Amino acid sequence: MNRVHRNFWVLVTASVVAVGLLSTAVRMPPSPFAGILTGVAGLAVAGSLALAGRILVVTTRSSSRTRSGSRGRNDRE
Repeated sequence: MNRVHRNFWVLVTASVVAVGLLSTAVRMPPSPFAGILTGVAGLAVAGSLALAGRILVVTTRSSSRTRSGSRGRNDRE
């Protein structure tokens, strides 16, 4: 497994943990700590899913391009 795939799975795992933390924070009684925890967990979920999505798009695009044998716009024959 190369570094990109490992980072993808680390980000997916981090987002799952952050969603669990967000779920716990939402069920807490209202307090400043619950509000801060909700905000931090929400940012962690959004950030890790965005980065994992970017990695997924780039790796899917590059692997499908190499499998099909197609060339990019800037490649000349």
